[in-house]
Amino acid sequence: MKKTKLKYVHIIIIIIGIIFLSLSAFHSNIWFDESYSVAIAKHDFSNIWKITGNDVHPALYYWMLHIVFIVFGNNILAFRLFSVLAVVILGILGYTHIRKDFGEKVGIFFSFLTYFLPICSTYSGAIRMYSWSCLFTCLLCIYAYRFYKQLKNNKWQKNLIIFGIYSIACCYIHYYATVTACIVNFILLIYLIKNRKEYKKALYSFLILAIIQIALYIPWVIYLYKQLKHVGVGFWITLGINTLVEVPSFQFRRELDTVFTFDAPTIIALISSVLMYIYIGYRIYKAKKEKENIMPGIWGIIVYWAVIGAYLLVSYTFSPVLYSRYLFAITGIYIFAMAFFMAKEKKTWVSVIICALILAVSIWSNVNNILINYDETNMKQIEYLKENVKKDDIIIYSNIGNGGVIAAFFPENKQYFINLGGWDIIEAYKAYGPGMETVSSYEEAINNYTGRIWLIDSEYPDLYNNFPKEGIRLKEGPIKFETKYQGYIYNFFLLEKQ
Repeated sequence: MKKTKLKYVHIIIIIIGIIFLSLSAFHSNIWFDESYSVAIAKHDFSNIWKITGNDVHPALYYWMLHIVFIVFGNNILAFRLFSVLAVVILGILGYTHIRKDFGEKVGIFFSFLTYFLPICSTYSGAIRMYSWSCLFTCLLCIYAYRFYKQLKNNKWQKNLIIFGIYSIACCYIHYYATVTACIVNFILLIYLIKNRKEYKKALYSFLILAIIQIALYIPWVIYLYKQLKHVGVGFWITLGINTLVEVPSFQFRRELDTVFTFDAPTIIALISSVLMYIYIGYRIYKAKKEKENIMPGIWGIIVYWAVIGAYLLVSYTFSPVLYSRYLFAITGIYIFAMAFFMAKEKKTWVSVIICALILAVSIWSNVNNILINYDETNMKQIEYLKENVKKDDIIIYSNIGNGGVIAAFFPENKQYFINLGGWDIIEAYKAYGPGMETVSSYEEAINNYTGRIWLIDSEYPDLYNNFPKEGIRLKEGPIKFETKYQGYIYNFFLLEKQ
């Protein structure tokens, strides 16, 4: 009876959790990174491969998003709910996989944390590859564990194949997932070599699988090399005090991607994380003292921090690549480790208090997300431009942040990004093509054009102030829009060239 009741409790948690995640997801706002996903989704599979090879992420997610585009068209809400779907599936794994492998309590805590960790309600709706990376890395580890567990009864073949599928999927969806796959493969290889006499057949099969994985990844190696060179000569990520705070406290943060400030949300996230790490440390100590098997949870912690350690090493020896936002790719592993040790708690009231505190922080976080995501200011600039732009008008911007948003919403209008910084992004920004072109000067955009020109400035009218005025008259502007979503500022100027 108790087991049956726990199943019902688990199902209720999943249903409420899905509703909770979805509350802040039904909106069509996008910011720059999301605009890139929306823009590239309309290209075919071949062009997506070529374009993203010049960006900083692999191609698989964009291929998946292209399928969504084929089915639903250029539908931002469909793209966003596609991201939510991955976290919904991750939470359901608590019932279908984690519960079967590790027991009812671990499964329940896993589903609860998936839906109610503050970071999940924020990142689940991002039109990026993070949520699917999170799902794939978790499935990778689940089937690595199942392969390991089935070695002794010689029923490991199916799990090894599924592990291999998720391993290569991780390699093609995000580089943090790629490193995770490398680490997990390496751990299994060492174990099989160490026990080669007992598991000779499994070792040979694993080596064949490793060769297949390498062969399947070879087509991407040339793009990986180009991207490593790009990162090596300078990248936008930096290391500093914010890294030391954001990385350990990431799972309790509620911001999507904002400039780091040591404010109340940051302090709450840091305190919550430190307390959770202390509690998990205490549970490890108690479990070891009572001689319980805690290795699955320990390995979860090892893999999670090994990925962080690998990126920290590269950041200090090559170029900064450790960034808290990317940790969502391995959040499922973090959740499992937390769930595993929380399930070791024998005092029900302690578990209730921990879950209540997590839920309180998550509700506060999600309410904030809802207020921001559904704020009436978010789409005013898009509505204004839709009402006033004509099909022959051209649109020009020098800030790709808000410019990318405009490009995603108005692909039918000819647009120009003035690359005043001389960034090496021409090939990557073909994602916004053919409607948008990257040029290096104002003259390239307007020399052979006569008609109406929309200038999209950000907070300051730098583009308008430096724009050539000869033969051009100002018809309207500046018209200013400020959005709550990501705090973007738009200044519109309508010009006409004779």
